[in-house]
Amino acid sequence: MSRTTPAPAGTHRRRRRPAMWVALAGIVLALVVTFAFGPRAGGVALAVELVALGFVRAVAQRAPYGISARSRAFDVTVLMGAGLVLAVLALTAQNM
Repeated sequence: MSRTTPAPAGTHRRRRRPAMWVALAGIVLALVVTFAFGPRAGGVALAVELVALGFVRAVAQRAPYGISARSRAFDVTVLMGAGLVLAVLALTAQNM
């Protein structure tokens, strides 16, 4: 049996998930940059977002909802690694 009592009917507490919404806004912004300035700029914008999310995951006290999947070390490694690889690919790709 649970020690917490459920909330009374009709009282719905809305949770804020700022990290998830910022991550989604960054993806949309990278898409807009891609259409406005080209795939190289869009790739760099997405790479910057991934590195920034990795930094947020590294320094946040609690695991932010929407950008945490596994352990802190795993999440930071995947986010920052993917961001760096994407930046290198975006900046070195030919015919863009």
